[in-house]
Amino acid sequence: MVKKVEDLQEYRDAKDLEVRMHGLPSEAQTVIIQNIINQTCWHGPVTREWMENEIASQELLDNESLKLVTDHPVEDHFGSEIHVGDKWFEDGAGRVVLEDNVEDYLIEVANVEFCRAIE
Repeated sequence: MVKKVEDLQEYRDAKDLEVRMHGLPSEAQTVIIQNIINQTCWHGPVTREWMENEIASQELLDNESLKLVTDHPVEDHFGSEIHVGDKWFEDGAGRVVLEDNVEDYLIEVANVEFCRAIE
């Protein structure tokens, strides 16, 4: 009987960590990547337990900064529907912006110009 990779517990654990990692803000992902490099260079291989602890600590930091509300807006400034579990911010002018629309907000409302350094 041939076992599929998807049936292995190690595979499911790795996928769970991947989903949790992608659920974090990009800043937290960057911190984890820097810590992986540091761990690998100075202390040895990254274990699943180490990675779980690293992601859990970033999830904790991310969740501590959130204000939990039960009476949330129906949609954000760009017309996107807000569902239970969504993250958003409200600016000083009262505009509500979903996490997925932050870049649009920065470009269209805050007039931010994104740049990339080259040579």
